[in-house]
Amino acid sequence: MLEAGGEDALQMKELSQRAGVSVATLYRYFPAKDHVLLAILHSRYSAALARVTAQAQPAGSARERVTGHLLREFRAEQREPRLTAALVRVISETSRDYSEVLERTEQLHLQMLEHVAGAGRPISEQQRRLLPVVQAIFGAATRRWLAGVASPAQARFEIRAGCRLLDLGDETVTDDLLLAESVVNSW
Repeated sequence: MLEAGGEDALQMKELSQRAGVSVATLYRYFPAKDHVLLAILHSRYSAALARVTAQAQPAGSARERVTGHLLREFRAEQREPRLTAALVRVISETSRDYSEVLERTEQLHLQMLEHVAGAGRPISEQQRRLLPVVQAIFGAATRRWLAGVASPAQARFEIRAGCRLLDLGDETVTDDLLLAESVVNSW
């Protein structure tokens, strides 16, 4: 429904009919459309994490592996722009009432990126601290592409540039973390 007509086409009554359940049953599990979208998002990341952890990771640096992974993820988003738009909207505009499921979903994505970065092996604490920044850049590039502000080529450039953070030396990351903490403590 989302792929065919976008978020407006996702109607709870039709969804219940397609699922073969009553509307009341559907609303018991998904009180609003945002709940359905969040469940879809969580399910997609759960399945993607299972696929990624079952695959052998390519050779190369953490940056190269994460860049390749995020560019593949972006290509998948481009193939389903209406679904992508609905899922990005629910991540970006959903109220704090959904913070728990949003946090769980974000953690799934970070686990996937961590697995890819380390090729199944542990990564450094500094790389672990950088992955949420890389993830945020990926999300921003996707939102800019969806809004028509960035071309697909520009979004790919932003993703690549963001992944270059993973090449920062541990000392640089540690210095930046200490600087950030000192600024916060001085307020």
